[in-house]
Amino acid sequence: MLRRWSAASFLKAGALVIVLGAAPLLLYTLLGPTDGNPIGLGLLLVVAVPVGALLLGIGLLRLLVARLQR
Repeated sequence: MLRRWSAASFLKAGALVIVLGAAPLLLYTLLGPTDGNPIGLGLLLVVAVPVGALLLGIGLLRLLVARLQR
């Protein structure tokens, strides 16, 4: 996977994972009941954000290495 994906692909995937992990909880807080308890959505956020950050970090590292090799 590291060979097939470019740095931009990792950056896009990381941002997408973060947005898709945070969006349900944010929408629930905006549109859901005031006394709700979205534990599952919070757990989704807790898992998705570090995974997305890892993908962003890999993308940035690949971008840095590519620029240093030029």
